[in-house]
Amino acid sequence: MTLRRLVRTCSALLLGSALSSACNLVGLPGIDTDGESTDTDPGGTTAEPAPTSGEVPTTGEAPTTGPSDPSGGTPSDCDFEGAVQPIFSGSCSCHAGAQPAAGLSLAAGESYAALVGVESSQAPGVLRVAAGSPESSFLVEKILPGPSTGQQMPIGGSLSEGQVATITAWIAAGAPETTVFACAPGQQGGEVGEVEIDVEGPVQVQVGETLPVAAVVTDPDGEPLEATLTWKSSAELTLYVDGQGVLLGVSPGTVELTASAGEVTSAPVTVEVIDHDPPAATFTQVRAITDARCAVAGCHVDGVEPGDLRFDREPDRLWEELVEDEAEQVDMPRVQANAPTHSYLLHKLVLTTPAVGGRMPLGGPPIAAAEAQVILRWILAGAQFD
Repeated sequence: MTLRRLVRTCSALLLGSALSSACNLVGLPGIDTDGESTDTDPGGTTAEPAPTSGEVPTTGEAPTTGPSDPSGGTPSDCDFEGAVQPIFSGSCSCHAGAQPAAGLSLAAGESYAALVGVESSQAPGVLRVAAGSPESSFLVEKILPGPSTGQQMPIGGSLSEGQVATITAWIAAGAPETTVFACAPGQQGGEVGEVEIDVEGPVQVQVGETLPVAAVVTDPDGEPLEATLTWKSSAELTLYVDGQGVLLGVSPGTVELTASAGEVTSAPVTVEVIDHDPPAATFTQVRAITDARCAVAGCHVDGVEPGDLRFDREPDRLWEELVEDEAEQVDMPRVQANAPTHSYLLHKLVLTTPAVGGRMPLGGPPIAAAEAQVILRWILAGAQFD
């Protein structure tokens, strides 16, 4: 059964209030990034393969406690503000601000009016959200593979199964603005009692290497609970942690690592980043990542050049812009060979709050540790043009 057919089947079941595990969606594959303005941009990410070596594991997905989905709640307590809007707010910065992409604002307080019953600018005659009909809603079409117009959203990735199911369930229930609707299958949740990182500290990670960790979330009665985790490093230029709990050693030092679910935060775990000379990465490997994540419509391409930086240039010209030119917005080189912590490019990728603007890539979740690893290793090896 195709994913579109499955969404239609789920929609019918949801409309009849029959929430069945048969409606669980299959995983969404990665997409191309030929880039164009779009109606929606809920986030997601895919990671390029990274170099691997050293004593610390460098590949593999981190174990998770549940779908990467900001919804949750019991089968009857989902609502737009608590389940759907967080998907937009967490992943759609391209569709926010003074000039949202395609003229569509998905910011809190604006997204509902911009979606429900509004005709799509890309598909005339088709509503962005047709209340009660996910299969007729352009929003659903754009977050599934192979839309009739443009490309699947988000650019460079795909939504989690839980996020697709949550949006579909909301629309199938009539797209209510304030009243509750039946949560999507598998999205049950409840009050968080405790979050515990599933590793004993201190943990050691080598510079330039990655290590996946996990956390266990339980309810007040000690029962396992599905929840979205937010990971935090106390010093992101020493230790970077991506949205899946994969650690990347950036520079030697000691860091406190925590994981949060809702308003509950775990006890900190000490992580020691050990000095290490990792294998070199090439500019060709870096370019594969920037092509997929940065050289996309509305983001550092011809005609859209924040900081006078374009990632769609020829390789030699892009290398010059990165390595030989200063950053326009701060007094710092974009890339300083052998010094990643003094390279503004890395600051923009790993810092939650960089000196200017927001964390990159725009419109999506934080860069995967495996992708940041490639860029880090290239800089550590001298940022050569190779």
